[in-house]
Amino acid sequence: MAVIFYARCFCSTILEDTFFYWLPYLSETMQVQIKKYRKKEDACLSLAGKVLLYRVLKKQGMSESILSQISYTDFRRPFIPDSDIDFNIAHSEDVVVVAYTQLGRVGIDLERMIPVKPGDFKSQMSLIEWQEIEGAKDPQTAFYTYWTQKEAVLKANGKGMYIPLQSFQIQSGRTYLEGEEWSLQEIQIADGYKCHLAMNQEQPVEIYDLTREIWNIG
Repeated sequence: MAVIFYARCFCSTILEDTFFYWLPYLSETMQVQIKKYRKKEDACLSLAGKVLLYRVLKKQGMSESILSQISYTDFRRPFIPDSDIDFNIAHSEDVVVVAYTQLGRVGIDLERMIPVKPGDFKSQMSLIEWQEIEGAKDPQTAFYTYWTQKEAVLKANGKGMYIPLQSFQIQSGRTYLEGEEWSLQEIQIADGYKCHLAMNQEQPVEIYDLTREIWNIG
């Protein structure tokens, strides 16, 4: 089973004491990444994703130090050594989301649907995808649907930006990438957001809101 955990994170309400309480739970690499952000909101959202992951892994019986054990592939995809657990994190504006499974690999992408010009991203879509976006009643929503689907697949695959978005095509919620088939499922989280989950093994999906407990200390 794949499980989705999400939380609303209003960074303006997060106290500095709370922020610095959670930093030591992270690996040194994660701490360095977060401290590089110039904007408090970006650092807060990045930390929130890790805290949410901590909550998820604790629910699965993992140790207090689990976040410090996380390693990275050559393509910077995080993983837990010697474990069948796979996870992926996404955040946009004031929402963070974690996808978790012990069956295959998962990738998740979340975007706040702010106004954009879909034509600016035409080169990132296949011909068929672009025709569907252009011909849709709501091209903005159609664009965000394809964008989050493609990003979720890249994140699950693990190579991210090293694979061009236009090099593979989403069709009827499925795609093939580097010889592997991926299925996609839309995840309803919050109004005004588009979110998709990519899986290389189909399985039931459950969704939980952890907004009330994400920053709980102790």
